[in-house]
Amino acid sequence: MPSEEHYVLRGGKEGYDRLMVLARERWSDTRNLLQRAGLVPGMRCLDLGCDGGAVSLEIARLVAPGGTVTGIDMDGTSLELARRAAIEHGLPNVEFRKFNANDWNEPETYDVIYTRFLLHHLGEPVDTLRRMWAGVRPGGVVVVEDADFGGWCSDPPNDGFDFFVRTYAEALRKSGGDPNTGRSLRRYFLQGGIPEPELALVQPVHTGGEGKKLAWSTLEGSREAILSNGVASREELDAALESLRLFTEDPRTLISGPRIFQLWARR
Repeated sequence: MPSEEHYVLRGGKEGYDRLMVLARERWSDTRNLLQRAGLVPGMRCLDLGCDGGAVSLEIARLVAPGGTVTGIDMDGTSLELARRAAIEHGLPNVEFRKFNANDWNEPETYDVIYTRFLLHHLGEPVDTLRRMWAGVRPGGVVVVEDADFGGWCSDPPNDGFDFFVRTYAEALRKSGGDPNTGRSLRRYFLQGGIPEPELALVQPVHTGGEGKKLAWSTLEGSREAILSNGVASREELDAALESLRLFTEDPRTLISGPRIFQLWARR
């Protein structure tokens, strides 16, 4: 398995800002999932592929007092911003480490191992799930959220939106990922030796607000990957971004995000 993955989305401060919007948009469903999976104070937790650490910080609040959280990610800029946020919010029970998810391996260390929107970037998601399962102690729980990009839709149709769905998925595949990982998660759990997981499905829909802008910001954030993989020309991408921007700003339009599969299993 290759140690390095080629991520489609831009990191750094711009990537961090986009992830903060995503975190605010998704937190309600994620909190409900973690509580259903049995997250309680005092647990030792891992947020694998933590991005900007927003979920790590929220978990730190939920497991206090006595619980701890470790966030792991490859993006040093996002991790430094996450460390600053932890200090600002007075959360001493969370730490962040720069680490490649492919190289991470800590058997029987955590009560909860969580990941969101990481596996669809990975060439071998079953291997990651296998290590996650090994990483929880007896009685611990593995919790995963991932997307099925086949769920994206808009009303009315829009050329820029259709361009986004098509080109992002193609760039992801060319980088070794799978935009429809969500629908395969149950099978991947079983292949990774994880017994019958519990499963839920959620899907966001927007007519306004910052969540509606995620399609545009995701397309903009994948600009380099789309161009470097030869998926589209710069002119096509710029035209699509402008079309999607205008569509997003129109209060009469609707954008529905991907289907999000939520799975959890107790060891």
